[in-house]
Amino acid sequence: MNRTDAHAGVELPTLDPGLTLLDIDSALGIEPLCAVVLDQLLEAPGEVVWVDAGGHVRTRTLTRLAPHPRYLDRITAARGFTAYQHASLLDRLPRIVSNIVADGESLSLVVVPAMDQLYREDDVPREQAQDLLVRRLATLAGVAREREVPVLLTRDRDDDLSAPLAAAAHETLTCTETRFGPRFSDDQGDDETLVYHTGDGWMQTTLAFWREILEHRARAVGGVVDETDAGVSSKPEPGPVAPVTPDGW
Repeated sequence: MNRTDAHAGVELPTLDPGLTLLDIDSALGIEPLCAVVLDQLLEAPGEVVWVDAGGHVRTRTLTRLAPHPRYLDRITAARGFTAYQHASLLDRLPRIVSNIVADGESLSLVVVPAMDQLYREDDVPREQAQDLLVRRLATLAGVAREREVPVLLTRDRDDDLSAPLAAAAHETLTCTETRFGPRFSDDQGDDETLVYHTGDGWMQTTLAFWREILEHRARAVGGVVDETDAGVSSKPEPGPVAPVTPDGW
């Protein structure tokens, strides 16, 4: 696992080209995913294409984590509400990527959270569900190979249906909750604790912590930081609100 120095003693994993599967403890929510995506935006120039399921793309979380709102202009998101819509979005992905390149932009990352979630619904026969999933996984692998970009996947659960995701991934990362806070680890067991004691009886965590990491990262690479922000609340947020469409781009 390559790492990005974002703060003294604190690091986020750097994504390599190819398929990466990220397993996150459910108690941690979507913050680790959003933090990794934003760190990739800081690390590499170019656009992020996000194919969503289950409401993982949330503008409020991304806005509160981003060092500056300008970074979010580089994220294009679309959401499927059924397995067939999701599959259709992934079928269109190579064309969308080609259009981005034709417009003179580069591609930084493709994000597909909870890739297996919609294929578990009752409207998809079980024997058809895995075929739909595997074919779209091959599409993602093709984009990663042809464009030499990272593709970041997460899964709803670890079982036979989602097994092809783990098999296709060149690396599997986990983000687990420990008594010291969230920790990333890779297949080799390399890890880094990302939350630490502040020395006054408190521990840093939640949105304010992730944002601090990303602000340090932005400064390290000469990026833009919103110095006027008065702070970030760590209160839970309501449901997802995102610039996505139900039927594709």
